[in-house]
Amino acid sequence: MTIEVPKSHFTATGIVFNGQGKFLLHLHSKIGCWLPPGGHIEENEEPQDAVLREIEEETGLLCECLCYQPEFSLNLNNNDVIELVKPLAILKEPIHDKKQGFHYHIDMIYLCKPLKNSQLTNKSFQWLSLDEVKKLETPLNVIRLIELTEKLLIKKII
Repeated sequence: MTIEVPKSHFTATGIVFNGQGKFLLHLHSKIGCWLPPGGHIEENEEPQDAVLREIEEETGLLCECLCYQPEFSLNLNNNDVIELVKPLAILKEPIHDKKQGFHYHIDMIYLCKPLKNSQLTNKSFQWLSLDEVKKLETPLNVIRLIELTEKLLIKKII
């Protein structure tokens, strides 16, 4: 007897924050809850590049990824091995999709900050405080990621 294991898709999500301590989310029409920008990682695409691409495609914003643990860099002196930007978290999220069926997203969550003079062009995205996010239909994992980001900002770790 063969047991069918659900497929996994690799995705990247950006916890985008601004200088006013607000976070960028939108009401996802397919899922019906408030989510940050993100999406699938394309073939041969690195996750930190995917999240920046997705943010720009969805919001118009040009951003940079911030390394969550820069003091723990490996300091590699090897031209063949490159250390990528470390995500804040990597989550395995169950996805119930009517078209693709049940599967998982292996989601790399990055801390992202808009570049100076970059403009939000998609008005369905809103800058929200943590308190505002908690009042909306937002998944608990997103709230916890924003809480963690806010703590890192307050302690000036990022």
